[in-house]
Formats: sequence, structure tokens, C-alpha cells
Amino acid sequence: MINKKQVGIFSYTCDEGCTIYLIEIFNDKLLPWLEKIDLRYFLSVRDEAEFDHLDIALVEGVISTEKELKEIKELRAKTDVLIAMGTCAITVLPSGQRNNFSAEKLEEIAGDLATYKFLPKALAIKDAVKVDDEINGCPIDREGFIRVFEKYL
Repeated sequence: MINKKQVGIFSYTCDEGCTIYLIEIFNDKLLPWLEKIDLRYFLSVRDEAEFDHLDIALVEGVISTEKELKEIKELRAKTDVLIAMGTCAITVLPSGQRNNFSAEKLEEIAGDLATYKFLPKALAIKDAVKVDDEINGCPIDREGFIRVFEKYL
């Protein structure tokens, strides 16, 4: 029996466009990949989320709250290869656009930021934890995703 890679797919603050597009990629690639992977976490298609270790974590979005920062650090500690997936995860934009708000706008939303324990600035994944690889695009580039993902299988 083949030793399958334990894989998780995670979304933080974003529009989840990369995850939606990933489901489209799975239409063609999932069956062959299931011979090589055990999909341990992917909230879009599976509601169970128990794992102690992952070989590969794919992460989209930005880290915008104290809770997300704690979660991504815990995920990093349990993961061999962490891949930032999409432009938000790599550059913080567009999901981290509040980083560019004017002082007046930030003052206007200060109460909401405090209530929901937002960080002072939204963080790209690599600004929160070590990232082993990146997949560009908004949403992700299909061929780029396949190339990077299969490299770790």
C-alpha cells in the first residue's frame, strides 16, 4: 500500500476564489491524486477536521485577526510543506486592502477592528509564518498549481 501524503487546504480572510477554482481543478485531477493523497482538511468539501500532522498545507487569504495568526502558527508547527496559494496569500492584496486605508477611514472603523480583534495590518502568509512555496494568481493559475502541488507528491 502506498504511503499517502496528508494534505489540508485552508482559507483565511479572502473571497475564497482560489478554493473555488481548486474545486474546478479537482474535477480533472482529484481521482488520480487520491491515489497519492489523503485529504485531511478542506472545509469546502469535507466537514471533519482532525489531524495531528500534515505533509502539505495549501493556504489562501491573508492573516487579519489574532485568532488567524494563532491558527496559522499552529498549522505551520504541524506541517512539513506549507504553500501560499494565490495573490492574497503572497502579496496581501486584494484581501488586505485595509492596509492602504487612510487615517480617517481607519479611525472610522477602529471600533470594528477592536471588537473583532483585527491585527493592526493584514499579513501575507509569509509575513506570519515560513512558507515553503507559492502558487501565483487571482485566482490561482491552473498549470502553476498542478506543477507546484505535484512537485510535493
